[in-house]
Amino acid sequence: MEVNNSIKRLKIKSMINTSIYCRRISKLVLMGAGLQLLLLAGSCRKVHREVSTIPAIGVRVARVSLSSYVIPVRCTGRLSTKIESRLSFKTGGIIERILVDEGQSVSRGQLLAELNPEEIRSQVRQSELALEKTERDFRRAENLYRDSVATLEQFENARTALDVARANNRIARFNLRYSAIHAPADGKILKRIAETNEIIAAGYPVFIFASTQGDWVVRSSLTDRDVIRVQMLDSATISFDAYGEEVFGGLVSEIGTAADPYTGTYEVEIRLLAQPEKPVSGLIARINIFPADRVDRIIIPYEALVEGTGLTGYVYLIRDGKPERRKIRIESFSDRGIAIHSGLTEGEEIIVEGTQYINANSRIEIIGQDN
Repeated sequence: MEVNNSIKRLKIKSMINTSIYCRRISKLVLMGAGLQLLLLAGSCRKVHREVSTIPAIGVRVARVSLSSYVIPVRCTGRLSTKIESRLSFKTGGIIERILVDEGQSVSRGQLLAELNPEEIRSQVRQSELALEKTERDFRRAENLYRDSVATLEQFENARTALDVARANNRIARFNLRYSAIHAPADGKILKRIAETNEIIAAGYPVFIFASTQGDWVVRSSLTDRDVIRVQMLDSATISFDAYGEEVFGGLVSEIGTAADPYTGTYEVEIRLLAQPEKPVSGLIARINIFPADRVDRIIIPYEALVEGTGLTGYVYLIRDGKPERRKIRIESFSDRGIAIHSGLTEGEEIIVEGTQYINANSRIEIIGQDN
């Protein structure tokens, strides 16, 4: 009985000690939480004081509006003369002489190259002998017909044979004349394709020739979307790397109406209003063609663009007095600014000066506004 009472007393004492320990722990937890709240409140007051002391960044803004705008057609092309041709022999054979080199200036009628004439002269001689024989046969048939010995059919056959012989003789002489290449006009040899002693086929080019008696033009290839915007006599500006910053004016002089079967593009020719001091055929040109049609577009200054990749860029707008980063789609670039395809609406305000110093959390102060 005493043992049971002792056990009960020990249990009661243990429960009392546990309760006291728990109360102490609770007090410590409450004290720690209060201390954390005090520290947090102090930190918030400190951050608030630091934010309030950050100086505002002065910016200049502009209101977005639509402007009438000519979207230029930008392309590249190649400088050449108006008349550019491939010179070749009428018949095939062995090249006996080539008298000019690439880049050499030539005069109208100048001999440039010729074939070995042995074969073609033999063909001319053969046609002459055949012509002489048919002339004798025709005279004989004519006399016999008058004497009523030969029939009308025999006489007409002899006359036909004579005509054929004369035609063959003219063909042989024509081929002999064009077994040599002469310059068709004053110009320059752009490229020499064949060499002496080569066997060349009829019509295969020996030279690429450019006449200097005509205008200098730039030829370019346009897509179907661009070619329908271009019209005859549209103005253009042309620049060449070889001539630095010099810009040449031009007018659209020809527009292709059939697509290239390989590229699907349309060739456009632009005539230079003033040619370079030393024009060289083949120079690569950068071209801006200005169509007559105008469109309404939002145009922003270059300074408003924060960053960009390709035709995607970013700007900062003013929204409730704070900067807001906005993604935009660029349509084209010009001397007036950046034409926007999408991303901005009329009436919005964008930051055009001071963008390099701000981010989405910056405090800003408007110090000026452009129209």
